[in-house]
Amino acid sequence: MKNPLIKRLPRELKEELGKYLIIFLFLVATIGFVSGFLVADGSMKIAYEESFEKYKIEDGHFEVAEELPEDLITKLEEENVNIYKNFYLEEEMSSENTIRIYSERQGCDEVSLMEGKLPAQKDEIVIDRLYAENNQINISDVLTVQGETYKVSGFVAFSDYSALFKNNTDMMFDAKKFTVAMVKNEKFEELENENMHYCYAWRNQETLSEKKSGEKADDLLEILGTNAVLEDFVKQADNQAIQFTGSDMGSDKIMVTWLLYIIIVVLAFIFAVTISNTIEKEAAVIGTLRAMGYTKKELLAHYMVLPGMISVIAAIVGNILGYTCMKHTVVAMYYGSYSLPSYRTVWNGEAFILTTVIPCLLLLFINLLVLNRKLAYTPLQFLRRDLKKQGKRKVLRLRKGSFFHRFRTRIILQNKSAYLTMFVGILFANLLLMFGMMMSPLLQHYKADVLNSAISKYQYILKAPISTKIEDAEKYAVTELENGEEEEITVYGIMQDSAYLEEMELPEKKDEVLVSDGYMEKYGIKIGDKLTLSEKYTGEKYAFTVAGEYHYPPALTVFMSLENYQEFFDKQEGYFNGYFTDEKLTDVDEKWIGSIITQHDLTIIADQLEDSMGPAFALFGGFAVFIYLLVLLLLAKLVVERNGLSISMIKILGYNHREISSLYNRSTTVVVVLSQLISIPLVYFIMEKLYKAMMFEIRGWLTFYVKPVIFGEIFLLGVFVYAIATIWLNKKIKRIPMGEALKSTE
Repeated sequence: MKNPLIKRLPRELKEELGKYLIIFLFLVATIGFVSGFLVADGSMKIAYEESFEKYKIEDGHFEVAEELPEDLITKLEEENVNIYKNFYLEEEMSSENTIRIYSERQGCDEVSLMEGKLPAQKDEIVIDRLYAENNQINISDVLTVQGETYKVSGFVAFSDYSALFKNNTDMMFDAKKFTVAMVKNEKFEELENENMHYCYAWRNQETLSEKKSGEKADDLLEILGTNAVLEDFVKQADNQAIQFTGSDMGSDKIMVTWLLYIIIVVLAFIFAVTISNTIEKEAAVIGTLRAMGYTKKELLAHYMVLPGMISVIAAIVGNILGYTCMKHTVVAMYYGSYSLPSYRTVWNGEAFILTTVIPCLLLLFINLLVLNRKLAYTPLQFLRRDLKKQGKRKVLRLRKGSFFHRFRTRIILQNKSAYLTMFVGILFANLLLMFGMMMSPLLQHYKADVLNSAISKYQYILKAPISTKIEDAEKYAVTELENGEEEEITVYGIMQDSAYLEEMELPEKKDEVLVSDGYMEKYGIKIGDKLTLSEKYTGEKYAFTVAGEYHYPPALTVFMSLENYQEFFDKQEGYFNGYFTDEKLTDVDEKWIGSIITQHDLTIIADQLEDSMGPAFALFGGFAVFIYLLVLLLLAKLVVERNGLSISMIKILGYNHREISSLYNRSTTVVVVLSQLISIPLVYFIMEKLYKAMMFEIRGWLTFYVKPVIFGEIFLLGVFVYAIATIWLNKKIKRIPMGEALKSTE
């Protein structure tokens, strides 16, 4: 026989359409957003990992002062590696942009054609896709490099430049002012050789573990060290242009997964409250059904049908959105940050479990748990609506204040579970909102701070101590070491009484140093602590004592006197390898210049994060507002429904709609405003901890900063969203009939 309870389902859905619609939208938004992110992240990660074999990415590269003789190449290849020429010319273009031109590649570090075609004529060139987008360059546009013009025939992704690092020691890649390009072999051979960089890449002839591959690289380094003038040597594992992208994708996944866990917690609170309200509302119906002979299990199954159906439909719609529009949004973010090859969407089983299976099972489990507890009462208790725990609860006496004030207070006390859940939802929404709103001002603040604390307009790093006639050029020494976390730390040797660092008081003792405030903040370093840093390749260790702190936000830095630097690192007296200057060094040959650090280079982290993550910040902010609205609508609606009998009664007593709205909606308003006032300081505290944990996983340090006006904006935005919800709640109160009180059996 067909279960007659099934006939109740359409009516229940119609009566509770608002509640189920909000829950449906909540699930769709959660599943769609997180599923889209994880699917895109997984697909892009697979495309990135497959590119190593597909495009034959190098196991490392090195640069020498002049072209290697054939016998030395043969000697290197006896180590079971294949050596490939990756020569390039590096030239300056307009607006301080740099272009690195390669010849056609085959067999190693191949390119992926993204749009257009590869060079077919000598005057054609292909450039990196992301650089072209950032600089509004189109196919068929003309580029001028050192007086020669090239027609852009296509856009490509270089497999060994998924992140556009100009130098491997740079703090951040630069997709705005640096690009790699490729011309035909015949054209490359015609280019002048004065600025030629003799770079070679190698690929192991067999697949090796990371440890074995590192040992192989060390053998090559030993051979090159005794047979060539080595200017650069980078293993694949240390190559930021190759590895940075993969590392960043992993960190994004962790962040979004934690976001999902927080959403699930909020979801659990909401469902616990809504189910309790449903049982209390239908107590008389349940009591009647139990009295007619329906068992607890049958009613349990009946009340599980609609939540189960809503969950499944929401999961289907959410996944459709995740694999379509949301996926494309996240993919666009990745393509806006990295020079990745073409990808294909890959089914992500882990994303399905995390975003669909777990939330749906959680919903059903919470429903089952609460229903099982709530349906444990006897039929008589349901008929009497006596669903409270044993014993009388002590009611708080309210003697002070007007009737309206005491009435509102009583509403808040009677609905404290719903209001507590509302507070948790507001706290979570404000957390997302602060993250979305704080990052752009934080980056702007960081850029301004960096420019204000810049040592000079130009920092030249030389390949050898070369003199200059520029009067304001000041000598310094610099080297890169690693700390215990394998993060690069810049060690400066500064002249005493430096004209560029007038406020710096360098310690006199040989092992004492000043440490940048960002370095101290990131690793919890205090004055008097011992620092142990080591050489990246040799492993030689150096111990320092922290004598003080210096404000220098561009990098994690250690400062010591130039004399102490020379003695500490066993350099001859008078040694230096750089200049601080506010003018360009026009009398130093470019072949002796290792790199030039400009003000743009110092702010490159902030610039790149703002360009690549700007859409993500807006996405988090929009998602936060949406969640905020859903939480308010659902829980404020529950408060109105729980008090439907009371609202009906006071309508009978003659209170008009405005007065009733002021009683119930104003109670919720008080909770919303208090929740905003309490949650914003809590959110600031939580965000500071989360931000520091997030920054600890990446290179460098950006000091935590929230623009003061953001606190007011979050508060006003929350109130504005609630004002929108109130319009709908007023309509809900209007629809409660006076006859509701007359039908009560209490």
